[in-house]
Amino acid sequence: MAAPFEPTAADFLQDPYPTYARLRLESPIFHYGPWDKWVFTRYQDIDALLRDRRLGRVIHHLQEPHERPPADPGLAPFNAIQQGSLLELEPPDHPRIRGVVHEAFTPRHVRALSGKVEALCRELVDRLEDLPGREADLLTTFAVPLPVTVIADLLGVPEGERGALLPWSKAIIGMFEPDRTSEMERGAVKAAGDFAAYIRTLIARKRLQPADDLISRMVAAHDADPGRISEGEIVANSILFLNAGHEAVVNVIGNGMKALLSRPEQLARLREDPELIPGAVEEMMRFDTPLQFFERFVLEDFEFGGRTFDKGEKFCLYYASANRDPEVFEDPDRFDVDRTPNPHIAFGLGLHFCIGAPLARVELAAAVRELLTRLPRLELAQDRFSYHPKNVFRYLTELRIAY
Repeated sequence: MAAPFEPTAADFLQDPYPTYARLRLESPIFHYGPWDKWVFTRYQDIDALLRDRRLGRVIHHLQEPHERPPADPGLAPFNAIQQGSLLELEPPDHPRIRGVVHEAFTPRHVRALSGKVEALCRELVDRLEDLPGREADLLTTFAVPLPVTVIADLLGVPEGERGALLPWSKAIIGMFEPDRTSEMERGAVKAAGDFAAYIRTLIARKRLQPADDLISRMVAAHDADPGRISEGEIVANSILFLNAGHEAVVNVIGNGMKALLSRPEQLARLREDPELIPGAVEEMMRFDTPLQFFERFVLEDFEFGGRTFDKGEKFCLYYASANRDPEVFEDPDRFDVDRTPNPHIAFGLGLHFCIGAPLARVELAAAVRELLTRLPRLELAQDRFSYHPKNVFRYLTELRIAY
């Protein structure tokens, strides 16, 4: 390929956007040997491919038994929570499961949750105000507990049983890293097994004492018609909602508040006109996209971009690069809280568009509004930043603030 791509290099992890800009110009489509995957970096290509049904998240449903790689029994607990997950399903199973859980994520239902989300944001800022020295890590004190609490409430996880959710989630997410280690695999497998076992005990309790929560509704749907959703699929999607809902919100708050607080003129505009907050949230997702790329399998041989791709090959669609494409976004490296239009693809597109997007937007808008309203002196308390050595999700190790 014409331009180097070193996704594990320190300078890339610190700031991948110059590399993306170079790749869009010089190698918008290329095969990256160490991952044995095709990388796509331009918005127009990624937009088209996300909507193309010749690609899918999984391919095993189209393979004969002899075509499938041998299963690793050591990964069985992790594979079990993937098999029924919305993220890893194609039609007809995907719309079947989505139909069961969709109600919990409709704009109407999410609006009903907005009061609870706003109250939680107030509570978290109260805790910040009580800290001595009025300085803290925004990630651990605010960004992390917000989505974990919201999703745990949505699922119906009792307050006293939430301590393990975050460690389980972090370990499971590690399995999606292309350069994962054997230690990360072992951690993900153990976490998957422990998390699944816990959800199964919760299912049994919800069956006896149902409540107004998502797990209770999924259990009721299963018990009325097991063909709508299996118990394994309840487990898989409960875990998915916690994992996906947590990672996205935490990292938009972290990356987005870093971008905002680094630009006093943008911060001032937002303080002067709070009506800009929803648009500012969209810009946070675009400017430093938390989910850097998403993968797809080629489900049938086809041609695209002047190349022929074979069934079974894998694509890495770089959302983060697409969201800085100057063919779509004017002055894309500028952070603008009033950017219009802003057709970013941080939530994906097509069949696998993020089902939790309405809830994430409510959480993010409430978080930004509460932080800016209650902490008028909010500012960064560090001028050098480091990121976790991950490729799928981009997230800071900490974000020190003073207020």
